Amino acid sequence: MNALRPAVGAWRLRRRRVLLAAGAAWAATAGRSGAIAAPAPWAVRALSVAEPLRRVHAGGPTGLLGVGASGSLWALSLTGQAPRRLASGLDPVSRIATGHGRIAARTARGGLWVWEDGRATALASADLALHGGLLVLPLAVVAVVNGGAAEASGARHRVARFEPHQATSWREVARSQDAVLPDARPVQVDLDGRGDGGHIAVLAGPDDRRYTHGVLGDGIEATRLLWLERHGLDVLRALNLPAPFVFEDIAPRPVTAARPDAVAGLLTVRSGPDGGQLALVTADPAQPRALHVAALGDTVGGFHRWLAPSTQGGHLVAVHTPHIGGVLHVYRRDGPRLSRRRLLADVSTHAIGSRETDLAAWVQDRLVLPSQDGRGLRVLDAAADWAELFSLALPGRAAMTAALEDGSGVAVLLAEGQAVRVGA
Repeated sequence: MNALRPAVGAWRLRRRRVLLAAGAAWAATAGRSGAIAAPAPWAVRALSVAEPLRRVHAGGPTGLLGVGASGSLWALSLTGQAPRRLASGLDPVSRIATGHGRIAARTARGGLWVWEDGRATALASADLALHGGLLVLPLAVVAVVNGGAAEASGARHRVARFEPHQATSWREVARSQDAVLPDARPVQVDLDGRGDGGHIAVLAGPDDRRYTHGVLGDGIEATRLLWLERHGLDVLRALNLPAPFVFEDIAPRPVTAARPDAVAGLLTVRSGPDGGQLALVTADPAQPRALHVAALGDTVGGFHRWLAPSTQGGHLVAVHTPHIGGVLHVYRRDGPRLSRRRLLADVSTHAIGSRETDLAAWVQDRLVLPSQDGRGLRVLDAAADWAELFSLALPGRAAMTAALEDGSGVAVLLAEGQAVRVGA
């Protein structure tokens, strides 16, 4: 432990210097053409952290969680207090999830760890996938697990449901038959309008040969989208993409039915010989077991060109080619077509090789997204015809964002492990 003190002290000194440089960064950003839309009513405030962080997540007892490089889970204060350690021994690379009063995480050895009412329970033998997602339901936790015969590269991962067992542990009660992406992020969505809270949508049919782009962390892409019954994980509906197309994505994004005559759906990216295009997938009312691509946007312009979608459930946006210039577009459904409108350039919501596919954050109707170099935030108002309200400089490069649950702003994890709160 004593051997770590010089390194920690040096890191804290670097952190102070970086944050003191924020004013200089603001001045530099303000001098760039078009960088500042208006004086910013929001401020950037450093959060107190006990160690360099690898993840931030909105939720938990204080409203914000952080996972440190050591694998410790911290409840971070939004009002200046010291962070509180909730757990040790977690995997700092893996995702965490919150909901229904619980926190779920993967341990360093692949176990399931759950925190509720100030008490932790676990299942050491869960064998959770390193990069797989977690989903907290009222009575269970759904996760991507290792297991099954590897009949093709990446084809051994499944979705599993875990439920509390006795007082101190959890047990697996169901597992999907179909293989899913090793880094899939299951989401809950009501595609049939059943009013029952919805079931589990997940990207599946892993394939490493059909579309060899590999910008999302590995070379495995999805060829199927499944809607699984949330208890037994049986397939309710499915969509199989014909070759040469794939879903170049990790998590489908639920889209709500904003009008009585509209339907809920899933926003994702379909990619093929002409590059990526925004896709809206819905339940096919004429086929009780099927999902279908209900609307498509135009391709972004060439093989291996990609776009990064974002939605808060109503508005549909995407950053085209976020790695090379990054141009934000807003989309509107027009029958089977998703028509697009260019909003602004020099933004990015994804870095090549990262599984953080959406660095945009929604604060009510305000869209917050990083600049192309990741060292600033730009804030747009959807209710004001997507006017850019203001821009802010960050004291480092944004690596992850989390919209705060109280609607007061956004937490931003910086590449060096610091965290800041951005808001009023």
